[in-house]
Amino acid sequence: MRKTLSLLLALAVSTVLPAQTLQLQKGDHIAFVGSGLADRQQHYGNLEALIHQANADKELVIRNLGFSGDELTLRLRSAGFGSPDEWLTKTKASLILMFFGYNESWAGPAGLEGFKKDLREVVSGYRSQKFDGSQPPRVVIFSPIAFENHQSTHLPDGTKANANIAMYTKAMGEVAAELKVPFVDLFQPTLDLMAKSQTRLTINGIHLNEAGYGALSEIIDRELFGAPVKVEADRLEAIRQAVLDKD
Repeated sequence: MRKTLSLLLALAVSTVLPAQTLQLQKGDHIAFVGSGLADRQQHYGNLEALIHQANADKELVIRNLGFSGDELTLRLRSAGFGSPDEWLTKTKASLILMFFGYNESWAGPAGLEGFKKDLREVVSGYRSQKFDGSQPPRVVIFSPIAFENHQSTHLPDGTKANANIAMYTKAMGEVAAELKVPFVDLFQPTLDLMAKSQTRLTINGIHLNEAGYGALSEIIDRELFGAPVKVEADRLEAIRQAVLDKD
């Protein structure tokens, strides 16, 4: 499988790369951390495929360390599993993509200052270490996505959830600016997309389905790296299938 993925990535090298907002470095080890939004990406592979096909000459390693239910300071695991920092060390993370904030947002206004404090401490903690053995990791903070209204009596309409998510998104942007790390607002783009989409993007309001992760990967690709790279659909799908096999 590794040879297959390497071959597919090599085929994509000829594609002209765009001017990127975030420059990836050759040999980067990228770690996804966070709750369900990060965790469930490994079942679809869209974002990993886009990253690989646009950076096929950089020999990237991507590992998904997301875990549904995770919060910044709450990571429930079986005994002996290892701490978050131990896993970032095992994966030699040089770039950490953080997908937190949704679970914490349920605390509402009362939990906001504590969340900001935790976010500062976690990001600062990452940047005080050298998980790859040579330099502190770069960190990118992502906000939660919006809550989709399914117009169902069995699900919330998202009004309260989105008010909280908007509040926490703003706070995350403030902390990111304070710490001088990149921040990607996923809340407003997904809120806008959900309002006009003809198909459901989530299975229950907050957990994205296949179409939702496809759309999200394009949002992240555009917001984080700039204009998308032109690539043949069948080539991208072949890379995605190799990513899924790896995951």
